[in-house]
Amino acid sequence: KQWYQRRVAITAGGVVEICKNFHESTRNLSIKFEQQLGRHNYVTPTSYLELIYTYKNLLGKCREKVAYQRKRYTVGLEKLDSARSQVSQMQSDLQALQPQLVVASKEVDEIMVIIERDSIEVAKTEKIVKAEELIANEQASVAKGIKDECDADLAEAIPILEQALAALNTLTPSDVTIVKSMKSPPPGVRLVMEAVCILKGIKPDRVNDPATGKKVEDFWKPSQKLLGDMKFLQSLKDYDKDNVPVAFVKKIRATYIPNPEFVPEKIRQASNAAEGLCKWVRAIEAYDRVAKVVAPKKAALAIAESKFAEAQKSLNAKRAMLKEVQDKLQSLRDKFEENTKKKKVPTATLR
Repeated sequence: KQWYQRRVAITAGGVVEICKNFHESTRNLSIKFEQQLGRHNYVTPTSYLELIYTYKNLLGKCREKVAYQRKRYTVGLEKLDSARSQVSQMQSDLQALQPQLVVASKEVDEIMVIIERDSIEVAKTEKIVKAEELIANEQASVAKGIKDECDADLAEAIPILEQALAALNTLTPSDVTIVKSMKSPPPGVRLVMEAVCILKGIKPDRVNDPATGKKVEDFWKPSQKLLGDMKFLQSLKDYDKDNVPVAFVKKIRATYIPNPEFVPEKIRQASNAAEGLCKWVRAIEAYDRVAKVVAPKKAALAIAESKFAEAQKSLNAKRAMLKEVQDKLQSLRDKFEENTKKKKVPTATLR
């Protein structure tokens, strides 16, 4: 402080001497100026004060400039110190993160190996799934083709059967009672009831033939008993058309279907109820005829559908397996990406 005060005192004294020298030299030059050119230049105390004022302004500006530069210098030093402190802290953090970086790098390398191995496994599984999808699609196509053939064959008999069932639906218990109460039924009614009894597995009675005296088969008494059953019409609707005994159909086909009298148009002349029963008998025979053709196809269809079901089951299992390995692979990729980011953290922190 003393040194500073001494320097200030020395500087102030020097400034005073310089200002005096400026003022006195200006006054001496003004005298010469007047002697040589005859022109007077006034040097007054005010001129001296203006010199002092000018020096003061210049000194203030210099001080401001110095203060500004000093401030910049100080701020620069502070920033350098702060940067040095941050770098030191980053180096410490980097040193602390180094073990984590080593672990992350090791995990990344290990996961990369697993990903490469599992990617091969996923590709193999995808190839297997695609192959089994082709097999399943082929078997589905085969099953559909057989089913379409069955439907096309049954399309011939189903409408006939539906018409017969519709005819049965028009019959009422009173219509059946009328037929049952006939003591001497017309030949057409007898013919129809014989066919119905045969399909129902009802055996005829053996009676004496008045013309020859020999025993003959007579279906009328069993027919009346059958017609007396309250569930007669329903039993015809629920008839197991897919499992008609061969002997029954054979007899119907040989004896009644070729008979020119066994047609609904002619039977209608004898009885409306018998007409509906005639349609039912003919429909059962037509359905059985088609069903015999369709039966092997249905068996083949069942086998094809079974194979398709097994293939679909196997395919679903393979798809589940594929999804499992794909999910596992995706999990590994997510972990790989996470560890890769961990490796980048120290470098990013240092920057």
